[in-house]
Amino acid sequence: MWFDQWSPFFDMEKTLAEMDRILGGVTRPLELRSVPRGAFPAINIYDQGDAAVLAAELPGVRPEDIDLSVLNDTVTLKAQRKAEDSEKDRYYRRERIAGEFARTVTLPDPVNPDSVKAHYANGVLTVRMEKAAQAKARKIQIHS
Repeated sequence: MWFDQWSPFFDMEKTLAEMDRILGGVTRPLELRSVPRGAFPAINIYDQGDAAVLAAELPGVRPEDIDLSVLNDTVTLKAQRKAEDSEKDRYYRRERIAGEFARTVTLPDPVNPDSVKAHYANGVLTVRMEKAAQAKARKIQIHS
């Protein structure tokens, strides 16, 4: 019966997807979901006190095909994954994307672009970015 298959979240998911589609072209994405549907590459961003760290999964991407840029509180990752197929191949299912892709994320604090260090190993890009001086918490001494 239809009621057995109905989900109360179906309409909400549809509404969020439509809002993302409509408003995504006007300004930067609203990020109503924690991970946008179809976002590639998968990333983690975490705080290490004086630095922010971004870890991105980039399997099958060569380090020389990665372009990373940092400006204030924005990190842009562009890369290209080459297709592994030949003209003889006939796919039954194809889920691994090939070609160029880009992902831009906004960090909670501005970072010092001169401090950025990136390391790529085992298909994971790790980027450590020290926070800008104005973003770091300072202990204020109180005089009496």
